[in-house]
Order: sequence, then C-alpha cells, then structure tokens
Amino acid sequence: MQALPTISTDPFDDSTAALEGWEVSDAGPDPSGRAIVQLQALPAPAGGAAVFGWDEDAWMHVVVQTRAGSNLHRLALAAVNDVERALIEATCGAW
Repeated sequence: MQALPTISTDPFDDSTAALEGWEVSDAGPDPSGRAIVQLQALPAPAGGAAVFGWDEDAWMHVVVQTRAGSNLHRLALAAVNDVERALIEATCGAW
C-alpha cells in the first residue's frame, strides 16, 4: 500500500469544500466539554440542488479524495472529532 502524503501546514479551505458540497463544522461541545467537529453535506442552495443527499455521501467523497492524495480532504478528516472519525471509518473504510 502506498503511503499517504503528509499533511501540509496549509490552512483548510472552506470555500473549496463548499463548492464541492460539504463542510467541516463545529457542532458545539459534547457533555464532557470536548468539541464536536463533524463533516457534513451542505443543504441545497436557494434555487439549486444539493451535491450530496446525505452526510454519508459527502463522507465517501472526502475519503475517496483523501485516498487519491488530496491534502484538502485529508485535512478535513484530520479535523473531525473521534466519534465522527469512527463513524466515517465504519461507513467508508480506512483512509
């Protein structure tokens, strides 16, 4: 298996993610006070159609792009909290 590239120090580009139809969002703290950071499909824009029908579809897109070597997508997966990461990995497989 080929090693994935290391994560660069580039900041995460929200605008590119939004153009693709997904976002990394802060959903507030969990009961213990830790941040809940999720990867979500964006809702349909006014007068348009959503790119992804479900969060799981956006997850798969981001995982596939990460496997292909995309730093943007790798940064997104690195940003999500442990529970979200486990859900994404259980649904989409390891990246």
